[in-house]
Amino acid sequence: MTDNEDDTGSSGSRINRRKYLAMSAVGATGLAAGCGGDGGGGDGGDGGDGGDGSDGDDMDGGDGGDGGDGGGSDGDDMDGGGGEAIPLASFCPLSGAGGAFGPGQQAGFNMAIEDMNEAGGILGGRTFEAINRDTETKPDRASAKLNTVISNENIEAFVGTWSSGVSATLAPIAADNQIMQMGNGTTSPTLAEQGWREVDGELLKYMGRTSPNDGSQGIAMAGALNDIIEADSAAFMHVDNPYGAGLARKASEAFNGETTAMVPVAKQTSDYTSALDQAFADDPDVFGLIVYPANGESILKQWNRGGYGGQLVMSESLFLQDLFNSLPDIFDGSYITSMKIEGPSKDYFESNLQDRMDQKPTSFSHHSFDSTMLIGLAAHAAGEFSGTAISKNIQAVSRPPGEEIGAGADEFQRAKDLLDDGEQINYQGASSTTDLNCFYEPYNPFQVYELTKADDGTISTEVVDEFPVEFFQGKLYTQEQLDKYNCE
Repeated sequence: MTDNEDDTGSSGSRINRRKYLAMSAVGATGLAAGCGGDGGGGDGGDGGDGGDGSDGDDMDGGDGGDGGDGGGSDGDDMDGGGGEAIPLASFCPLSGAGGAFGPGQQAGFNMAIEDMNEAGGILGGRTFEAINRDTETKPDRASAKLNTVISNENIEAFVGTWSSGVSATLAPIAADNQIMQMGNGTTSPTLAEQGWREVDGELLKYMGRTSPNDGSQGIAMAGALNDIIEADSAAFMHVDNPYGAGLARKASEAFNGETTAMVPVAKQTSDYTSALDQAFADDPDVFGLIVYPANGESILKQWNRGGYGGQLVMSESLFLQDLFNSLPDIFDGSYITSMKIEGPSKDYFESNLQDRMDQKPTSFSHHSFDSTMLIGLAAHAAGEFSGTAISKNIQAVSRPPGEEIGAGADEFQRAKDLLDDGEQINYQGASSTTDLNCFYEPYNPFQVYELTKADDGTISTEVVDEFPVEFFQGKLYTQEQLDKYNCE
């Protein structure tokens, strides 16, 4: 881990290499743009899935090359006449454990690129070229691809990714190279402390996110246990990675009752009997489940067959309607938490994503859009496109004070005009108001849903509790964290 190092060592060689690349590769970078079309596309021969495709210690599927992961461009987004085009990358899970969500996230990124380019780009007419890569939901594959893109495409920023385990692997690479990473679906509480680096005596963060800190979701899960179920005891089973461990820990800390077991489970396991036996050794009132759909389905089937009992409460990583409908008898009467999407640009995003990208919104696709827009706005505010400049300005363009700016090309143009006139702006996102705090992440509202089997055999969801943004303020960070990073 290289966070909080001085601005020496690898970063110096990286800057020299990038200067060389900029001089030798202008106009000949061969970027894999992906602004047009549906934002999907094939894997481009990046190797097999290898293991179960989760975001942890599974086997590498082999390196079949780094090109074409869901990219593909019709060439319409080339330099618009205002200078060299700007490469901007996305790293989304088009395969592996996050494969159900990745296409929508990549489409959100590509739509933001399209909007910014329609508005003439930034910095006097420099348009963006999109580089789309599939993380495969694997840390080793994603880090290899990021290093390749850094070396070959001279990026200063990227959007990604869905998995906290993957993002935690990419964050030190980004910080070492002073590249701004904006997470679009990565939620582990531990990531608040990732990506920090001292540059010229100033402590900067090169890892931000528009997705929520799952400390919030842990508090919301505990709210369901405390206020709805009024449980006395709970056992938590979680995927064995930063996302699962961080969320389960926060939920346990906020739970008023007794946590009888905290059981991590590996992603590649098929038999969860021993883990279930451990979780239910003390007959808990609640079964808190924080896993992904691929292993969650197996766990729930074995939990049901074994008659373990307990009230089922789940994290939003299992919020898939198709999954609910495939096991209606198991999900009937259970609860699940999920972030509330309520940004003022939500309607614009959802209607345009389907019409323009031929893609329905998926989990965290709204965040891909917002992360991309904030990168563009921060760079324009700074007057340059560099990771350090974006890091220094991304908070300011995301929150009050300033003129509120919504989604879309017209709004992006209005934002540029205001910034050019020396005015402040406050971007209002499709996912939330995206007011980034000192840890470069917003507070997000959460909801608790009750799942009920309908007459037609499908599962319906109903909101039974809500936690507004204000509920989480002052509850996510320790005083030690606030002091360490000079946050108020």
